[in-house]
Amino acid sequence: MVLRYLRFLTIKRTEKQVIIKYALAAIGLNILFASTGFAQPTGPTPVNGADKASFLRAALPLDEPRHLCVDTRGFGDTPKTDESLWVHTCKDGMWNLDMRFAWSAAGTELIMPQYELCLAALNPNEGAEITLEACGTDEAKWVQENARLKPGQNPALCLTIVPGRSEMTPGGSKFPPKYRWRGLSLEPCSDAAIERQLWTMSQPIEVETPILPPAGSLEN
Repeated sequence: MVLRYLRFLTIKRTEKQVIIKYALAAIGLNILFASTGFAQPTGPTPVNGADKASFLRAALPLDEPRHLCVDTRGFGDTPKTDESLWVHTCKDGMWNLDMRFAWSAAGTELIMPQYELCLAALNPNEGAEITLEACGTDEAKWVQENARLKPGQNPALCLTIVPGRSEMTPGGSKFPPKYRWRGLSLEPCSDAAIERQLWTMSQPIEVETPILPPAGSLEN
């Protein structure tokens, strides 16, 4: 009788250990999932119809299946509009007003409505950086021709994504979307560079969360 009672206690203690073990495992999984959750960054509310403007998107995907779009450095409340522009993974499914442009009524300027500035090339020569500047200047005039964008002051040049591999953005390794970037400059319009010189204006894809990179597509 005593042996049976001791065996009963042993079984109960073992069951309790198993229950505790699985409870701790469940807590661990909950912590893991909570820590890997992606909180979408937000930014200021749209002004000047910025939410109706479009992405200035590379027509071809290059090495980024989600495509690259012309973008300001910085984000949201802290845009670095005084620095050169780059191309960045298109920000579908998240705040993206720092990536939206609209043609002026005359069709000669690309306005970023959120900041009331225009795409510009202050130095209309080969290798020049692209910036945001006050609208209404000669430096902010562009000609659209066969899906290429040419500065009005030097139409032999084209808005061009730099060659090479797209790199991880400074914050890219911290979040699941793993955004990429490349530089942007003026380069001679040529067949050799055509895949990096074709542009399209398009609305963001209507998704509620950022698009993750296809598995294995962005190995670095």
